[in-house]
Amino acid sequence: MLALSSVHAQDAGMRSLGVTDPIRGRILVVDDEPNIRRLLERFLGRLGHEVRTAGTVPDAVGLLASERFDLVITDLRLPGPSGLDLLVEVRSRAPGTRMILMSAHADIATASTAIERGIDQLIVKPFELDDLRARITTSLARHRAERDAAREREALEARLQQRDRESKIWVLRAAHALAAAVEAKDSYTAGHARRVTSYAMTIAEVIGSIDLLRFRLAGDLHDVGKIGVPDTVLNKPGRLDNEEFEMVKKHPGIGERILQPMVDDPLVLGVVRWHHERWDGRGYPDGLAGEDIPLPARVLAVADTLDAMTSRRAYRDSQPWEAAVAEIRRCSGSQFDPVMVDAFNAALPHLKAHHASFHEPSRERA
Repeated sequence: MLALSSVHAQDAGMRSLGVTDPIRGRILVVDDEPNIRRLLERFLGRLGHEVRTAGTVPDAVGLLASERFDLVITDLRLPGPSGLDLLVEVRSRAPGTRMILMSAHADIATASTAIERGIDQLIVKPFELDDLRARITTSLARHRAERDAAREREALEARLQQRDRESKIWVLRAAHALAAAVEAKDSYTAGHARRVTSYAMTIAEVIGSIDLLRFRLAGDLHDVGKIGVPDTVLNKPGRLDNEEFEMVKKHPGIGERILQPMVDDPLVLGVVRWHHERWDGRGYPDGLAGEDIPLPARVLAVADTLDAMTSRRAYRDSQPWEAAVAEIRRCSGSQFDPVMVDAFNAALPHLKAHHASFHEPSRERA
């Protein structure tokens, strides 16, 4: 039992001295003796704390479910579930809440278990209110320190996330600038990446299992490696010889190496490296075949071919839409994944509309 004479004496001293606790908090007191609850409620209230009381663990759990507390002060022995049971509830419902356990001398062995389970402090009955006040101050100081540290971590994480977003924006701007530089090397391929991305996104929407945001970036950057191919090869008006074609075949690998330090995304890097692989294994740079080729790269391969065939090049004029569609269908199972060609067929009305908007007479080059 708490020494009631001590409570009254300390309460009178508090009134006469006007002592207040500099660290205030919301405290839940749990004790089955009404007199103890009232006296502690009055004592803690005079210290400036907000206090709620409960006589049983179920009553305390009800308060924990609807209110936030910085500290719970509970007797070990309660009718029904004990203070140890309340400790489990507090840890589950409000992990940051501190706990002080009140225990009689005879309960010390049991109370040691509570300490092992994470009770904040143990105070043995009977006790002086000055001792309780000091322990409350310590527990609330720990709670405040943990709360402030958590807020600081959250603020730091927010700052780091913001910096990460800003860094990614600059990286993407740099990557897109490289892609624009590639297209500037060849006037005949200006807008190629934009058109391929549009076609590829349309096909990908039919498939439905590709992250479209990342895939859009992959489409925009898929030919960035051509910055490492000589202009004389890219702009050659005639057929490429074997040596020149070998130079062109290096651009997927060059693109991957350029982007790796900037874009840590396997989907994007995979599309950049493998969009010239073929379903039958006769593509480049790695000769992958079938489903060893990542799905997004298989989609972009179809879109890339569609735009290449329907656009003018230095060495040939653009081919009619119908001829390009027929060629893609003919290459199903050899150059292209048949499933991708099925998706291409399903998307044809939308693809044709995109093509028409890209090749309006006002947009044609002289």
